[in-house]
Amino acid sequence: MRRALFAIWILVTIVTVLQLASRPGDWQWWISLAACIVGLGIYAPIRTAARVRKTTIIHRPLAVVYDFLSRPANLRLWNRRVSLAQPADTPVAVGQEWTYSPRTPWIRTPALRHAFSKVDPPHMLEITAQGLGVRAVYSYTLRGSQAQTELTLNATIFGLPILAAWLTAAYARFFPSRDLARLKRVLELT
Repeated sequence: MRRALFAIWILVTIVTVLQLASRPGDWQWWISLAACIVGLGIYAPIRTAARVRKTTIIHRPLAVVYDFLSRPANLRLWNRRVSLAQPADTPVAVGQEWTYSPRTPWIRTPALRHAFSKVDPPHMLEITAQGLGVRAVYSYTLRGSQAQTELTLNATIFGLPILAAWLTAAYARFFPSRDLARLKRVLELT
């Protein structure tokens, strides 16, 4: 189905380019070309990865930050896209799995399966999430002292359409992460 839609978008793009060549001053064809490029980006059969790297300083000890991040039940306190972890008391060990129920019940999305993929207390925690043909790897690297912790998040999302991967990487590069800002507030208030 995706390949058929991609073929249709290729055909529409060719027709639009031919129309644009005959009428270069007509702005409506330029808008149509932009829509065609978006359609090609969404339905391209090629999947790729988006990478995001963010760093923040949290004014809490390293052990406290690691302990908070290693509990799946705490994610809903700083990430608004997830709700309750099931099971909530997942032990911190490689291969341990859990799921999150969706935050919004009116949007039907299956829960993503999460698992600890690397654990190096108290300096690193890596979580892999899978579902809907997408795999995401979130790596939290912690460095710090007794007074503050530097948290670096490296997120890689595999299996995205080309346009979605590019938009995700571009958005994350130029805008601060609201999730990390909420994580910092939650940890510094407790």
